[in-house]
Amino acid sequence: MDTLIQTKLSKSEWQSIETKISSDELRILQLIHHGYESVNIKENHTQNMVRFTKLDMNADMQHHIYNKYFQLLVNEIKDKYCKSKMWKKVKTMDSKATKLKKLKSIDALRIQNVDNMIANEKTKILEFILLDFTRQMCRDIKKEAGKYPFYYYTLNHCIQSCKSGAVPNTNPHVLEFIETILDDVSCTIKPEYILSLTSSIFEKNKWLHQFQDIQLFNHQKELFTMCKTHTNEPKLILYIAPTGTGKTLSPIGLCNGSRIIFVCVARHVGLALAKSAINVDKKVAFAFGCETASDIRLHYFAAVDYEVSKKSGKICKVDNSNGSKVEIMICDIQSYLVAMYYMLAFNEAQDVITYWDEPTITMDYETHDLHDKIHTNWSKNKIPNVILSCATLPKEHEIQDVLQDFRIKFDGAIIHSIISNEYKKTIPIIDSNSFAFVPHTHYDDFVKIREVAQYCTENKTLLRYFDLEEAMYFIKAVHFIHAKLTSSDEPIIPDRYLLSNYFLDVMQMSMSTLKEYYLILLNHIAEIYWPQVKEICKRYKKEKYLTIDANALGNSGQLRRTQSVHHTPSVASAAAATAGEELRRNASDSVLQNTNVCEKDTLKGCRLTTIDAHTLTDGPTIYLVENVSNVAKFCIYQSNIPSALMESLLRSIERNSSLQEQIKQMEIELEKQLETKNNEDAKNDNGSKGKKKEKEKDVSTNDFADGLQQNIRQLQNQIVPVTLPHEFIPNSVQHQEKWTVNNNQIPDAFGVYIDSTTVKEVMSLDVDNDYKFLVMMGIGVLEKNKDKKYEELVKRLAQEQKLYLIITSSDYIYGTNYQFCHGFIGKDLQNMTQQKLIQSMGRIGRNNIQQTFSVRFRDNAMIDKLFRCPERNIEAENMVKLFCTDNDD
Repeated sequence: MDTLIQTKLSKSEWQSIETKISSDELRILQLIHHGYESVNIKENHTQNMVRFTKLDMNADMQHHIYNKYFQLLVNEIKDKYCKSKMWKKVKTMDSKATKLKKLKSIDALRIQNVDNMIANEKTKILEFILLDFTRQMCRDIKKEAGKYPFYYYTLNHCIQSCKSGAVPNTNPHVLEFIETILDDVSCTIKPEYILSLTSSIFEKNKWLHQFQDIQLFNHQKELFTMCKTHTNEPKLILYIAPTGTGKTLSPIGLCNGSRIIFVCVARHVGLALAKSAINVDKKVAFAFGCETASDIRLHYFAAVDYEVSKKSGKICKVDNSNGSKVEIMICDIQSYLVAMYYMLAFNEAQDVITYWDEPTITMDYETHDLHDKIHTNWSKNKIPNVILSCATLPKEHEIQDVLQDFRIKFDGAIIHSIISNEYKKTIPIIDSNSFAFVPHTHYDDFVKIREVAQYCTENKTLLRYFDLEEAMYFIKAVHFIHAKLTSSDEPIIPDRYLLSNYFLDVMQMSMSTLKEYYLILLNHIAEIYWPQVKEICKRYKKEKYLTIDANALGNSGQLRRTQSVHHTPSVASAAAATAGEELRRNASDSVLQNTNVCEKDTLKGCRLTTIDAHTLTDGPTIYLVENVSNVAKFCIYQSNIPSALMESLLRSIERNSSLQEQIKQMEIELEKQLETKNNEDAKNDNGSKGKKKEKEKDVSTNDFADGLQQNIRQLQNQIVPVTLPHEFIPNSVQHQEKWTVNNNQIPDAFGVYIDSTTVKEVMSLDVDNDYKFLVMMGIGVLEKNKDKKYEELVKRLAQEQKLYLIITSSDYIYGTNYQFCHGFIGKDLQNMTQQKLIQSMGRIGRNNIQQTFSVRFRDNAMIDKLFRCPERNIEAENMVKLFCTDNDD
């Protein structure tokens, strides 16, 4: 598998860029497109009453709708829950109940037409949802239930979107009532209430995601502003932002002001951009594997000179030499100079931006085939505007020689860094013992804690990998000790950092601000209290994903006892487990052997085809490892497929392969016969028809061809469908009945179904039988020198979200945009640099849906690499060496 290949686009790759995207994706692309001119653009597509009914709203209509649909709900809330003293403002509210004004007949008819629709779809209309939240909040307050802060925070978030204009024409009377309710509640809400519900409010709150405004990331705003305000000056922009935050889509906005040359080392990134750009009608050209400008290809939108088919009316032939309309040129490293000169033939250099995506790819190698080409491209570059875009790009002080080289080459050049730490979801790191990583539980040494906290303060993008719940336990422990201190005791933290002093308004609290607050406490806690805090936190500490211990598997390898994923582990019961299996190391990972020796389970959490499968929830998983084939074989071994069943399936596979070979030979012979017949027919048409001998030959040919076709059909009917029983397909109903506690079904467990057509396709491939079995289980393996057809099949299934697990090497992180919910970092990837490690982790949680994510490390020592300054930054060293201009240029 070569993900960095520099060749021309294949037919399938060309077809992929024409794929239509979803309406949600299209909205985001259009927002980026329009955001270049208006960086503060904001949209929200939540359905309120106006959007749902499509009625023309004015003050009278809003009042009429309030009285007709919402007044009764408002009165019910007030009368049932708002009688106590705390509801001062609510009690003084005007009723709004007035006699309905007579509407125009046309308006009355419109309301009558949508009346039934409104009654049936209340759960989809914003005003009804907000009023229901208000009712539940007031009910919880009356019952003194603890969940009302959840409703308070969510309601405030939604109201802010309505007031900002992102959801216009939301019923003003409903909003006024809810705001009054919130004003009365605000005096009772304290930061610690929000703290106690952090997971449900910030991580599992689907309403925050559903009602959120769509807007540009701050780094995109800064990029667009920089490029608009410095159009005439040469500029080198170091564009550093986390993966999955829209960096590679930014050219769609930038091309409104400049022509873009998008340079991608990994071709899939360029193809993904092309598909997005084409969906918003951008004019795109391609330079992949180019030797000369004649190899450049224009998309139809970018064509100036072309021919139209008289039959279909579509473009059938494009003159690729005229690129005057091209807005975005997408090229690989090999083709950059060809693409650059092509664009300069139609544009002034100052009107072009070279947008270099992931320039650190291959920089973690001492030598690489692409290094010379990268150096040549930089040396001969004529474009004075360059953007280097990468999540792990070295900082300015690490590549001063590169910056100086650019200044010398382009007089008066501006150097500008855009550094973003934005994130919207937590992707917790899970260690090899199934515990979530946070510094205060991972390290015992207080000095080390401070070092890690300081490093994270300087690199806040790492905060996205802190488990929010574990961080909150630490905050609670600090404040628990603080509450017990007397005035004569040394404070555990300065008073200004107490929760109530730091967050003056609970709406300042968010996932990111709480994690930053956690860092502040780590940096300022008094050392004398550290043992107490750590002891309290140990009581909270629990495994993130619980399954049975390996020792709970008997000598038969079958399940003897299971533990629910939601239960807290019992140390006593785990220690009492006996009669387990000894672990035998096998290269990068280990394989179980049946013995009666009980020892630490080094494979905990890694039995992804049996007891640990249900922990992989919501979406697919990627397993990065050096020894790919070993992990693939381990998955087969762990599946416990009975030898009799395996032999039966293998016999069927071999029989099918034999039949397919016979069919293939017959099809070749049939093709020859039909070709011969066609040639004879042509001769007969030229004056030879009527001869008896030729007619006999024709009949003989027809009979033989018909016989071949009949034999082919008979052989095809003999092909036996080869499928695995569902109990061996991870997370199927039957599989969960076998491998989860009390046959419980885990609703979020991610499973796939491989259809018979795909099974038949994989059976015809020239790969090991183990790999065929794995595909039937929903597991794909990508490794170098594997059969190309198999690789394409796995990639296609990956794009279609039909694989449960992909096992591959770390270089695969540059090979796809496949969306992963979970990831494993193999223990044999010790030589992976910190930057590449962060890039690998960036493959996970790239979609916008609120789901459960995790990055699981097989070796805890590799976690330490993330949270300390590397002794050597080989990526920066290689950039300094390669991004420099030769003296003769």
